[in-house]
Amino acid sequence: MVLGLLVMTMAGRQVLKQLSSRQYRWLLIGLVGLIAIVQILIATSFVDVARADPFFVRQQALLLAQGSHHWQHYFMIYPNNVNFTLLVANLLKPLLKLTQTPWVLLNVIRFIWIDTGLISGLYLLNRWRYWQPGAVSFSLLWLVSVPVAAFGLFAYTDALVLPLLPDSLALLTLGLSLTGWRRWGVLIGDGLLVAVGVVMKTNLIVLWLTLVLMGIILWWQRQFSGRQMLGWLVSLVMTLGVMFAVMRTAQQQAGYTRQADAALPATSWIAMSLNPQSSGEYRHGDFARVNQMPTAAAKRQQTQQIIQQRLHQMGVTGTLVHLLKKMRVFWATGDFDSFKLTTQWIRAPRWYLNHQRQLQFWLVLMTQTIYLTMLVQAIVTLMKRREWAVTFVALAILGLTAFHVGLWEVEGRYALPLLPGLMLLSIVGGRELPVWHLNRVMRRQLTWLVVVLAAISVVSLWQTSQATRITDVVRGNQGNGRYVVSTVQKIGPGHAVTTPLAVSGKSNVLRLKPVATHGRVTITLTKGGACCQTVAGLGQ
Repeated sequence: MVLGLLVMTMAGRQVLKQLSSRQYRWLLIGLVGLIAIVQILIATSFVDVARADPFFVRQQALLLAQGSHHWQHYFMIYPNNVNFTLLVANLLKPLLKLTQTPWVLLNVIRFIWIDTGLISGLYLLNRWRYWQPGAVSFSLLWLVSVPVAAFGLFAYTDALVLPLLPDSLALLTLGLSLTGWRRWGVLIGDGLLVAVGVVMKTNLIVLWLTLVLMGIILWWQRQFSGRQMLGWLVSLVMTLGVMFAVMRTAQQQAGYTRQADAALPATSWIAMSLNPQSSGEYRHGDFARVNQMPTAAAKRQQTQQIIQQRLHQMGVTGTLVHLLKKMRVFWATGDFDSFKLTTQWIRAPRWYLNHQRQLQFWLVLMTQTIYLTMLVQAIVTLMKRREWAVTFVALAILGLTAFHVGLWEVEGRYALPLLPGLMLLSIVGGRELPVWHLNRVMRRQLTWLVVVLAAISVVSLWQTSQATRITDVVRGNQGNGRYVVSTVQKIGPGHAVTTPLAVSGKSNVLRLKPVATHGRVTITLTKGGACCQTVAGLGQ
């Protein structure tokens, strides 16, 4: 399918090049309008249930927006999420005056922010003199990108950092085209933008370091004088320091106080990254093993022991194999964990809920095919192009890969900031591929090749997509924050616990999982104030 898509891409480029400027402009306007319509429909039709980390962020942001200064213990364990929570709380304050359910409006805001990456990408393609067919190609990729749609609904930091790479590169490109105070205004704005990303998501320090290295490279290429390079580096350090100071003040005003003994040390993520059983992904057992230590010193000692034990057990060969497995997690899937993160909904169309598995199968297939095609063309760009802008994207790719594969815990979504850069490299790489001038015989041969490839793909898909009837369907699952806060509750004699059960469809089974194997309870199920059923005398 990738081979077929590459052929179609090359043919599509030739068609786009033959369009007049007026036809091309209206095609681009239509595509951008379609992107806006599709995103509005998605934002108003879906509301993510917010599990795990987003669950705590959403609940805490609501409390802050309503004037509370009490912080959940989760944020003592994970202080890295405090800054983003403050940002969400400040967005919620005006929205709560308009509606008590602002989640759709937040979806719209996230999509608007993500689309700054689209605007920056179009600006860059224009500056690189690849407007036709590059602008339409980039817009089309943006339109069909499942990660762009999925993370526009995901209430966490990923949507915030998604467009930062093209935004930063566009500001840097604009700044270099200006002179005097306007140049430095734009460049300092670029530093502030990346500094915001760093204080919201720590791994964006890689993008900040990329800007540092770019200053040195631009000086080497004589686009910066020695004094300008020094000013650039000083401005980056100052903007990062200013953002940390601003957020520290905001934390104090919101009533947040760090608890050193509760916070997980940085080495905790390094220890987790060396777990061969999970290929370096997040592991609750590793979290619990460190979190139960009573002091910061004990937590650091525990993580150091874990790191030493695992390195010793794996040895040199085992460590290299483990790093390859982490590389696979980081780079192998083009959906960047989209479907792993957005599977439960507060609001979603019934047709989607009823066919979610089938739709995800076809969406994953499409996404992976496009992703592999982008990688092929991006590799061509990296091999043939030597412009500083390509170097910028390459440094960001190498830096984030080295950070998560070589040092830190790894997940597929951590590679998300690289997606717009891959799109740009892919489009530029398409220009480097040879243009085929086919005679009648070659066209006939190519047609038969496409037919054979299509037949193989159809047979493969038919074998893979055989229908399987699932008789046990989970409509709802309680305890969104359970990986940190235990949902087990002891019920004493004569006491009662009431909890709402939210389901996404018709249900006829309620399954409880008690911890104890003794004791007698009475369970009453009510709906709208009326009793539906009472079951008494359960022994387990």
